[in-house]
Order: sequence, then structure tokens, then C-alpha cells
Amino acid sequence: MKILPYKLTTTNDQLTSRAGLLTIAQLMQSMELGEHIDQQFPLPGSNRGFKPSVFIETLILMQHEGSFHLDDVRNLHEEEALMSVLGLKRLPKAS
Repeated sequence: MKILPYKLTTTNDQLTSRAGLLTIAQLMQSMELGEHIDQQFPLPGSNRGFKPSVFIETLILMQHEGSFHLDDVRNLHEEEALMSVLGLKRLPKAS
């Protein structure tokens, strides 16, 4: 049996198992989906609310991840690497 010459090292870089969602996020950005959504739906009445595009884009990412319940949004919250790459500071919660 021949052992492959791979070397493993430790790293402090952030890793994510949901890297496939980056493709969907880039597609939404290139289509300017968020801008189109915000033009069609009313904006929040307070400065603490989320834009409609944030809700819909979050649901799209959840569906492509394979989520079935709104509570599964916590999976996206827990992915610090994914959140930083997508430039998301906060997402809506299920409650």
C-alpha cells in the first residue's frame, strides 16, 4: 500500500461546510435581486427592522442548504466564516 504524500497542518483560518451557498449568494448579487425585492416590498418602519431583501435572501439560502424549518436559520447564524465572506453582520431570527 502506497501512502500519499499529503501533509496536514493546523490553521487559524475560518472554514465552513456550507461553501456551496457562496455560489447562490453570488448569483443573487449579480442579478441585483436584493434591489429588485426592496423596490417591490415596503421597507421597514423602524431603523431596527430588516429590509425585505434580507428576509427573502435568507430564505433562499436556507432552502438551498436543505433547511425545512424557520428555526434552521440558526445554522446560518453559527457559520461565522460564511457570514463574513457574504458580508452579513446580522440575519433575521426565527422568532
